[in-house]
Amino acid sequence: MIFGDKHRTMIGDIFSKAEKNINVTETINLIENQVYKELKDFGFRKHGRTLHRFVSDDISHVVFFQCGQAYREETHLMWVRLGIRIPECVERVFNPVNDKKYYHEYDCNMRSDLGAVKTRNKNKNKTFNLRKDDPENISREILAILKKDVLPIFDNFSSRQAVIDHRRDYPYFDTLNSRLILLEEAMIYGHMGELDMARETFDTYYKQSCKEKICPQHIEYLDKLRIDLGL
Repeated sequence: MIFGDKHRTMIGDIFSKAEKNINVTETINLIENQVYKELKDFGFRKHGRTLHRFVSDDISHVVFFQCGQAYREETHLMWVRLGIRIPECVERVFNPVNDKKYYHEYDCNMRSDLGAVKTRNKNKNKTFNLRKDDPENISREILAILKKDVLPIFDNFSSRQAVIDHRRDYPYFDTLNSRLILLEEAMIYGHMGELDMARETFDTYYKQSCKEKICPQHIEYLDKLRIDLGL
């Protein structure tokens, strides 16, 4: 059947209205549930928009589904945020205590986005358009990327020693705290009871920070932290 301009316009209006009337909550729920069906076999548990698992008792691996802000008219857009949380690196104490059933992506000291894990450009994060893309296709794409690019990194960061050994092998997973690697390694060594290594690594980071003329407030913070940690 051949449609005239008038009919094509009417059809376009119908699709436009359908796009505008999507239920964002239901659509994200559908996508997340499909992803969770497979990730739960890897030890993840669902908490709202967050898929979370603990490894080595207290290290968190996080997959978080986030939609855009309403004030920017972006609620139809969705991103998948990723995180790894080593408690002492966040709390800055050698013997932290996890007191939550799960942790959010923003609680993590190592963070990235789906799509940016294997690229030098951290802005290459994958954006999903819930108005245009089929939820089933989105779910399949997310799972494919998670299995290929993300879960292997999570598995390589499943213990503190593994984080120390391999963190520099995955620079694009760490978009937030890559400049703090030495400080966070000092925290890990301290947690593992290797105080000499903790002190040596902390001193290296301190000297580096002084040389790079990081803001005076940060140096003051490090002076206090050294005392608090007994280094």
